[in-house]
Amino acid sequence: MQTDRRDFLKLSMAGAAALSTMSAGATLSGCTSSGPASGMKLLRPEDVELLRALTPAVMKGKIAPGDTAGIDQTLQSFDTLMVDLSEPVVAGVRQAFDVLSFGLTRGLTTGQWSAWSKASLEDAESALARLRDSSIGLLNAIYAAVTRLIISAWYLIPENAATTGYPGPPKKVAGVVPAVAPAEEATP
Repeated sequence: MQTDRRDFLKLSMAGAAALSTMSAGATLSGCTSSGPASGMKLLRPEDVELLRALTPAVMKGKIAPGDTAGIDQTLQSFDTLMVDLSEPVVAGVRQAFDVLSFGLTRGLTTGQWSAWSKASLEDAESALARLRDSSIGLLNAIYAAVTRLIISAWYLIPENAATTGYPGPPKKVAGVVPAVAPAEEATP
């Protein structure tokens, strides 16, 4: 497929317009809240619900679906990461979250028709695969942004950063994310 600069710009503009329209529709329909979730600086309640479902799928092998402490710590780190991003980037992430949270667009783009709070690990993996494998570049970009931000948030936690062999996150970030005691393993 040959793509010249003009076609690329047209596609980019169409994608931005579509994302803005879907995000505005979610906002106007009352499907998004304006204030942050409890204990968060920027993440809204629907963002937390979305990330709670997707984090175990993105961090498979590192965070189990039932590991609420690990998920909570990653969400806190994600919120801290969002605070350090520029306003246009935060606005773009929020638009992507709006698309993934609004019932109609969530179902059409990910196949997840029920609320994220009802999604299993398999549902979340399937939703991410649909975004990743879509022929629509905008959905591929949403997949890349969401997964990279979740992975970055997880590695910004000092204990997790130590597993990479690097010295860890900047002190500014490391001092903000609270440490969570490891969850006890359930016995059968």
